[in-house]
Amino acid sequence: MLANLATAISRQNDIELVRIVVPPQTEFANKIDSSLYPNIEIVYLEGDIRHFIYHPIVESCHVVYYFWPHGPEFVDVNKPSVITFHDAIILDYVPQFVTGEYIRDYWIKTKSWLENSTKVIVSSQYVKARLISHFGNICNSATVIPHAISPAKYFGATAVTPELAAKLPEKYIIYPANTSPHKNHYNLFLAYARFSRKEQIPLVLFGYLTELLRSEPPYWPDHPSLPTLVSLIKRIGLRIDKDLFPLGLVKDQEVSPLINNAYALIMPSLAEGGGSYPIEEALSMGVPVLCSDIPVMREHLSRRSAKVAWFRPESPDSIAHALEHLVANFKEYKQSAIDGINDPTGTWDDIAKQYISTFRSAYLDYWT
Repeated sequence: MLANLATAISRQNDIELVRIVVPPQTEFANKIDSSLYPNIEIVYLEGDIRHFIYHPIVESCHVVYYFWPHGPEFVDVNKPSVITFHDAIILDYVPQFVTGEYIRDYWIKTKSWLENSTKVIVSSQYVKARLISHFGNICNSATVIPHAISPAKYFGATAVTPELAAKLPEKYIIYPANTSPHKNHYNLFLAYARFSRKEQIPLVLFGYLTELLRSEPPYWPDHPSLPTLVSLIKRIGLRIDKDLFPLGLVKDQEVSPLINNAYALIMPSLAEGGGSYPIEEALSMGVPVLCSDIPVMREHLSRRSAKVAWFRPESPDSIAHALEHLVANFKEYKQSAIDGINDPTGTWDDIAKQYISTFRSAYLDYWT
């Protein structure tokens, strides 16, 4: 998102400079063609920019934008500041084994950001409502700018590489996500174990740490919640590389081909912030979608015409029923997805203009 947003902002009128300050390990320069965007400057900085209040990289800017304020403490840099608060998931779905002290500390830091930032942007009406629920009227003025939009109308290669194809079943349903508990792999696996066509249409997973689902006890993965998922896979009899194909992280250029060649995409998440990029990619390529029936996804997909197989994400039976229903009515879902490929969606330039408007408003508010 940051690469798409930054380049779109740099394309707009009257934007002299977009300075992106990131750690060197991000290799962010590789994500942007600098020859196309001469007014983007990438600064690699070790340490926290918030502690360089009078550093020239801060002092020479009109507005400081924090793309991801979740976690660290607010520090006043004596400049107009804008944040995007992406979601309130950790407050709505507190992970197992997290202490009350940890959540309380997160709540206090979040409140400080919301109270002290010049402007707050949220990714959906749903997130705004959740913030008001947690923090009260200070969030009434938050600006809603959606970010779960199609990354591009052109997705590059549509065929997977031979190396990747060798790891894939002929037909599959795909779930691209990390292994955070709210991504709901637990209920998805319970449902898939009940799916009558799991051998013919197995589940392919990719995303951060998904490769560790291949672990064999007693060599449990040393990451929270993953041993629980490994134990579940063994207990319910899902077979790796037969019913379940965990790929781990894949290269950026492999994401679209993986989705494009899928039988369908499933999104069983318990919560999201602004919606789902994978769903947008799937529908933009005519791939049918099964999705959690949660408010933020209803909001997100309200502008899409494709028929979606909805299910209750906390019910394995509901997920399994949606899987069976989609297979039984696949031609209808596939044709609906194809018909909706060209549904009008917001462009990155549309989103960038809304961000710039908020930046300018923050600048005026701060100095008047």
